[in-house]
Amino acid sequence: MRILIWHGWLLEGSGSNVGTARTAQVWRAAGHDVVLVCQERHPERYPWIDAAGVIDAQGPNEVRRTGQAASAGRCVLLRPHIGTTLPVFVVDRYEGFDDVRSFTDLADGELDGYLRANVAALASADEWHRSDVVLTGHAMPGAAIARRALGDGRYVAKIHGSDLEYAVRKQERLRDLAAEGLSGARAVLGPTREVLARCAGLVPEMGQVRRAVVAPGVDVEAFSLRPRAASLTGVAARLDIDPDTARGRPDQTDDLVVRALDARDATALDALATTYDQAVPEPGAASRLRALAATETPIVGYLGKLIPQKGVELVLDAQRMLTRDSDALIVGFGGHREWLAALAFALGRGDPDALTWLREATSMPIDGSATPDARRGVTFTGRLDHRYAPDALAAMDVMVVPSILQEAFGMVAAEAAAAGALPIVARHSGLAEVAEALESEVGRPGLFSFAPGKGASARLAAGIERILALPALERGELRAGVHAFVAREWTWEQTAAKILAAW
Repeated sequence: MRILIWHGWLLEGSGSNVGTARTAQVWRAAGHDVVLVCQERHPERYPWIDAAGVIDAQGPNEVRRTGQAASAGRCVLLRPHIGTTLPVFVVDRYEGFDDVRSFTDLADGELDGYLRANVAALASADEWHRSDVVLTGHAMPGAAIARRALGDGRYVAKIHGSDLEYAVRKQERLRDLAAEGLSGARAVLGPTREVLARCAGLVPEMGQVRRAVVAPGVDVEAFSLRPRAASLTGVAARLDIDPDTARGRPDQTDDLVVRALDARDATALDALATTYDQAVPEPGAASRLRALAATETPIVGYLGKLIPQKGVELVLDAQRMLTRDSDALIVGFGGHREWLAALAFALGRGDPDALTWLREATSMPIDGSATPDARRGVTFTGRLDHRYAPDALAAMDVMVVPSILQEAFGMVAAEAAAAGALPIVARHSGLAEVAEALESEVGRPGLFSFAPGKGASARLAAGIERILALPALERGELRAGVHAFVAREWTWEQTAAKILAAW
């Protein structure tokens, strides 16, 4: 089949980015002819992309082979010209764009220009490709772009959580854009029942459009059960030869964080996050991971964006409440990195005044003790992409998904389960369905989730304690059980097949 995908961003760094990439990869391997319209600027990094170029209203141009291995199918990546502004749901830095802004911050004319450029690109890609199936990402803008470019019933729209919570819920014009696109879709897909119901509540114009649950997948060959020490030293060895780490967060930044914390200087903390490249691992990550590998202290981990909405501070807060030794492993990047470093320092030295300031300055929902405790180590690594993330997760005893805002699914919880890191997620939104599925599989109601809201840190700490208190043999059986479930139920092959079935 000829399959056309519209995705507005890159192919890694977020759940929707990874999902787009993996689905295209599976379809190519199955013999389909795939055209992927997105903003990825490094197609050579993906061995399943056969050729790449740019596209506008006149059609594709500058299309060149990327020298990848032959396959039963084909995937061509085409990048639309959209100017220098990239609209996003959560603001981060993106290579090639001087101006990255949330959809809510775009002027009407800027939003219209972005939509027109993508409509023209998608229409010409469809005409060139003669597509049989069209998949668009997000309630907005993908669905509306597809309707304007192709007409009613010519596309399937896949919704996520970020589109609903950071755009559709925020502005009437963006809700109207979602209504325009979703009401004309052949089907609307979502990763959980909860997010489909949430979308229908926000966009009742969906009406009787067919809906289907299509969970994201996990690469169970990459995310697999591995020994802890070997996983950590393996990541460290690969980081040693990764030239990108030179652009990461210097170790001396910690001294500046302490200085800003002691001065109660919020502006300085915010500014520090802009002084290095957040999209790469930190230079000191390799030595820190080797230090972890040399111990047998349980690791309580987090992997994801370091932004307030993800609730990473709950992991650090809960760790201080544990009755046993532990190390927190924080893998990720984002503008909240320096605030989390400040929190780790304040907790580590038992500084009640600093904790009070952090609560007031950022509304961090923390209530941990200000008692210093050297048994609570915290390790930050910076961003570890798909080359490193499977091993990092495999080394964790417990992996926490503490999101404060609603999530559509929580792909990292599934990846953690596949890697044998027993997940604990906030019991709300689509995360609750993920927890329920895993808990049901092993017959342990409530083991992999905690109640959100006031006092969540204590409940999370109790959940971590429950898992760490289990005998090693029992924890090993749980690891094997959740891995087997993911390998059976949540694979990218199943995801790709269900999308075509929904079509």
